[in-house]
Amino acid sequence: MENIVLTLAAMAQVIDQVQKVAWKGQMDDAEAMPLINSVFKFNTDSVIELYSGTASLSSGLRTLRAQLDSNNPKKNAEFGRYMANLFTIQKQFSNNKEIQETLSSRIEHTKRLLDYEDLLSSNVIASLADCYSQSISNLALRIQVHGDPQILQSKANQDKIRALLLAGVRAAVLWRQVGGKKRQFLFNRKKLVDTTQKLLTQPIYH
Repeated sequence: MENIVLTLAAMAQVIDQVQKVAWKGQMDDAEAMPLINSVFKFNTDSVIELYSGTASLSSGLRTLRAQLDSNNPKKNAEFGRYMANLFTIQKQFSNNKEIQETLSSRIEHTKRLLDYEDLLSSNVIASLADCYSQSISNLALRIQVHGDPQILQSKANQDKIRALLLAGVRAAVLWRQVGGKKRQFLFNRKKLVDTTQKLLTQPIYH
């Protein structure tokens, strides 16, 4: 259950950051870094290793805990829509070999930029955004991002949102691979909440 919760937390952290960019034009580098970095890690043995520990997903874990709390009056109304969209895109992506191959080759190309660019540099983010546009954007469902229209007109902000959504798809694919199922939200909610709380109180640092 820990791996399932960590992948959900990564998705939650992606959604948080997408909303911050879309409404405020801001991205928290410390919270975005483990998410963006996960896109480049293909052969990682564990979810904890993929995100360099669990502490890096603390923000996502807190968001997930709040969303799972049925008594929470301050739930993020858009959160469920984004999460549902990521689940749908994961299914479409996993059934489309051509899109998978396109994305894989484009990420390999972007990875070469890391030899001389920082992970969150505008060039790397723009290249990841292009990876998303040339692959995920060609699936049947396209995620509609809501935000401040003026902020969303900025190419730099569009690039950040697409790069973050790419990390969200990465997490959603992994969620499925480690045994994630939608029915767990109905029948295993308490276990999801308890595991989320445990990961928050006992963080792992890498």
